[in-house]
Amino acid sequence: MNYCKFSQKLRHSFLILTFLCSINFVDALKGVGADAELNFVDALKGVGADAELILYEGKSHTDLFLQDPLRGGKDDLFDHLVAVIHAGDEEALAKDALAPPRKRLVPEILLSLARQISPF
Repeated sequence: MNYCKFSQKLRHSFLILTFLCSINFVDALKGVGADAELNFVDALKGVGADAELILYEGKSHTDLFLQDPLRGGKDDLFDHLVAVIHAGDEEALAKDALAPPRKRLVPEILLSLARQISPF
């Protein structure tokens, strides 16, 4: 990967936005293979950013940001974000582990229908 194509002015921005970028690129996107995501994370690492790629098998970006939170119960993306935010804070992590499951907000039939007709 040729990292020289990135402006040096953007280098500082990449370092600041690493957390946002890693959140934005955690799902297994439909129509875009993981190679594009891997290249993006490699480019971020190439300019010194602390980036990681997490792929959720069988999930689209709307599952992670829309359907799963409405489904209630365990939400992998939410749990990952909370773990990143509370990293190094053992007390907060212990409280997170004891948190009750989230309530279902929408019946499953509607979530399945939304996933089938989603234009994304």
